[in-house]
Parts: sequence; structure tokens; C-alpha cells
Amino acid sequence: MLRKRGKPGNGAIAILLACLTAILLTVTAPSIGLTWDEPAYIAGADSYASWFGVLISHPAQAFTSRVIDQYWTINDEHPPMEKIWSGLVWSVARHIFDDLTANRLGVILLVAFLVGLLYFVVAQAYGKAAGLFAAAALLSMPRFFFHAHLAALDVPVAAAIFAVTYLFWRTVDREEWWWGLVLGFAWGLAEATKLNATFLPIGLFIWFLAFRRKWYLVLRFVIMGIAAVLTFVLVWPWLYHLTWMRILAYVDFHLDHFPIGQWYFGKFYLPPPWHFPFMMLLAVIPLALLVLALVGIARAGKGKQDKSLVWLLIISVMVSLGPFLYGKNLLYDDERLFMPAFPFLAALAGIGFGWLVQGLRKLSERLRRQAWFVPTSVLLVVVFFTSQTVTTIRLYPHLLSYYSDSVGGLVGATGLGLETTYWCETYAAALPYINEHAQPGDRIWAEPWSYDVLIYYQMHGQLRKDVFILNDPPTSSVFGLGAPQPIYGNLYTADWAIFQYRQSQYGQSGENYLPLVLLESKTPVYEVSYQGVPIMRLYRGLK
Repeated sequence: MLRKRGKPGNGAIAILLACLTAILLTVTAPSIGLTWDEPAYIAGADSYASWFGVLISHPAQAFTSRVIDQYWTINDEHPPMEKIWSGLVWSVARHIFDDLTANRLGVILLVAFLVGLLYFVVAQAYGKAAGLFAAAALLSMPRFFFHAHLAALDVPVAAAIFAVTYLFWRTVDREEWWWGLVLGFAWGLAEATKLNATFLPIGLFIWFLAFRRKWYLVLRFVIMGIAAVLTFVLVWPWLYHLTWMRILAYVDFHLDHFPIGQWYFGKFYLPPPWHFPFMMLLAVIPLALLVLALVGIARAGKGKQDKSLVWLLIISVMVSLGPFLYGKNLLYDDERLFMPAFPFLAALAGIGFGWLVQGLRKLSERLRRQAWFVPTSVLLVVVFFTSQTVTTIRLYPHLLSYYSDSVGGLVGATGLGLETTYWCETYAAALPYINEHAQPGDRIWAEPWSYDVLIYYQMHGQLRKDVFILNDPPTSSVFGLGAPQPIYGNLYTADWAIFQYRQSQYGQSGENYLPLVLLESKTPVYEVSYQGVPIMRLYRGLK
């Protein structure tokens, strides 16, 4: 006798969403230009993966200070977890994909996990419609969609923070002491991904004081902290020698990070004021999703039904932004440092949508117009996703220039004095023109410290090998002596100059910078723009 098949469970749907996300991001990854920080992370990941080869073949030698220094020095200012994971994935994926996609695949898989988990968390508490909307909301945030492709740390730490937060919430009523060890291990891995995770327990503790004053949780927090510190050190071989000195160096790097300014409301700030994170979320998260997130926040009054999940999501958003509200932190590169807030906001938007759908169902039943429910629900989905989807398609792949309807899109944001783009992803658009028109021996200038982006392109055949990349001061590439090296030179000795339209250059001075305001009187040989707003310009012969 055949049994009727039931509807797919939330676990099966979560796995399906994760698979679809991985496919989508893998297919679109080659179009996303290499960004400023990726070369250092890619070099580090590849080096760390090579160390594991030494560990397998010569385990005794692998832990010597000489070998650890050889393989773990690259990008030692940031913790290793994402680079370990991405390096191991790359070691397999490089035989299947192009090098950049292979280096990005580790992060893509983490995003796939995050999307599946986001659906599962919201669907378990609020139903499938809410869960599906939350997952779609996250991927439809153009800035998050862009970062989801990158071999960088911001989205991986967002995934780790969301996972640890859910694990804490899911196990909060279990009294076994060893859950502290499990949570400590998970938090330690998150801390070993990026510094943002250090602040995670603040939100958990606030939620505990407000909604779960069960005193066995105090012991859990203590065990969790000890286990996290041990995990952090255990997974980072760089700390096995000169441990205390290197921990202090790690802390000092973040306390005294080199200055990167921000263009905000037409002024150069270093750092920007306390309200910058709130303004940026308003500016770069689609307006319809922000409205739905506010609707989801209204569900906080239903805390007894969802075990105060909405309150935990709200607190987590605030903790993700908290470190950047003091006006003394070096906040830089627009929204990327508070990327951990995005999954929590997507969850709130999903909860808000689920609440609207539930009300719509009740209304259709009350009016005896049940046939209206499905088409009306579909219409709501279209309304909430159309604007950002259309803009994403038109602007792709330059999604770091996305701004929401709340500020009038990119045109309105530029008029308000917000930064048009950042992080060098537009450089890729200049390469075909240079490859076609450059003379052998021509010298290319780009924003200081971005030379490794061009070197990576040159290493992998996307930029001709008979042209030279300038840098001042002369600094070796992170890819080592086997890679092309920048030569000494500045803007005024260059044959070509690539400018991303990053207005914070207005606030810079010195021979390495020619403020954009001076370039506006010159004619580029090639330009990428959107709705009349330049995003990247290529100039010839500025010397």
C-alpha cells in the first residue's frame, strides 16, 4: 500500500535553498570584480592550505617555529578560520573552477549554509512563508549579495555570529553544563573568523537578563568564554609560538588600524559620526525590506509564542552596530563592517511578511474570498522585491554602488554626498580597454595599496604581462616574489590611471592622490556609469 507523500519538512527546504544559493553565487562569482582586501586573504588561504600538506607529510616539522612562520605570516593581522576553510576548499576546487571562483567557493558555501539556516530558524517559529521570505530577503539585498561572493571575512563572520546566536537560543532551556563547551567552541570559531564576533555575547547576556534569568546560564557564559579563548588559540597555529606577544600585536592592530576615511554627506570624515551605521543601513538596504523588518519588530510583543526570538534578533542588530557608534572607532568602507546585522534584519523582514500573510489569510476568510489569498500574496511578494531586483539587474556587477529608494538610488545618494563606490571592484572593467590600447612597457596607476588587485589580474592572464603596475612607496606583492612586482612610480609618471569613483579621495593629499574634483575637467578614455553617475574612469597620460 502506497503512502501519501507529505509536504517537505523545513530541513529539506533549508537544504534545497542552500544548494540553490551555492549554485547562484558560483555562477555569478566570475563577474564580480576582485576587491581590495581579497588578495591578502587569498594569499593567506593558499599558504595555510599548503601548511596542512606539510602537517600530513611531516607532522613533527609542521609545528616548528620556522615552518609556522613560513606559512602563517601572510595576513597574520586577522584570525585564520575563514582562510583555513577557504584554502582547503580551494585546494580541491581549483581543479574544477577558475582560480578566483575556487578561492571564493569557501565563502560561497558558508553563505549557502547561512541562507539555509536563516530559513530554518524563521520557518520553525513563524512558518514556511516567513522563512522563505527571510532567505529571499537576504539574497535580494544587493550589497549583501555582492559581499556574499568575496574571499573576505565580513560575510563569514556574519554567518558565524548568526549560527552561534541561534545555537544559544535553541539550547537556552537545556540545563546540561556541557552546552557551555559546545557554545564556547562555536563562539571561538566565530572569533577566529573576525573581530566582530568578540561582541556577540553582549547581546546574548542582555537577552538573558531580560528574558531568561535562569542562573545555570551564568555558569554557561563562564564556560563558554573559557572554551572560546582556548578554541581561538587552538585553531591559529600562528599563536603557538610567542603567544602573548602575537596576541598583543593582534589587539594593537585593531586598536591602531591605519586610517581609511569616509565620504559622508559631502564631507571627509576620519572616522564618521556615530549615526553613520544607521544612515548606511537606511541607504543600502532596500526600503521595502526595512519596512517589513519594522513590522517584524512589532512581533516582539508576542515574545511568549516565539521564546523571545524577535527580541534576540533586535538586540543582535544593535550589538552588530554598537562598536561603531562611539565616533572614535575607525569605521571605513561603507557598510561592510556591520555585515553581521544583515541576516538578523532579513529574519525580521521574513517575520514581518509572515505576519502580513497571516493577516491577509484571516481577512480573506472573513470576507469569504479565500480565492483572493494566493494571488494577493504573490502580489505582495512582487511589490517587496521588484525595486531592488530591477536595480540589481541593471547595475550588476557593480553592486557596491547600490542605494535604496529611501535615498533616491545612486543618483540621490550622490546628490546627498554619499560615496559612489569603494573597494576597487570596478578595476576589472578597465582591463579590456588597457589590454587593447596599451603599449608594451606602459605604466598603470591605481589607488595606493590596491596594486595587488592588478597584480592578481596580471598573474591570471586578465591583464597583459608587458605592462607595469606602479606603487609608491615600493612594496612587495602579497603573492610573493614569484608574482609580478609593482615598480616605483606615482600618478604623475603613469601612462594610465584607473579611478574608482570613491569620493573619500577628496579628503586625501600628497603626490599619490589627484582629487576627483580636479579630474572632472579632464576627459577619460573609458568610463563605467549608471544613470549618468560615473563609477569608474580610465585616464591616459596624466603626467
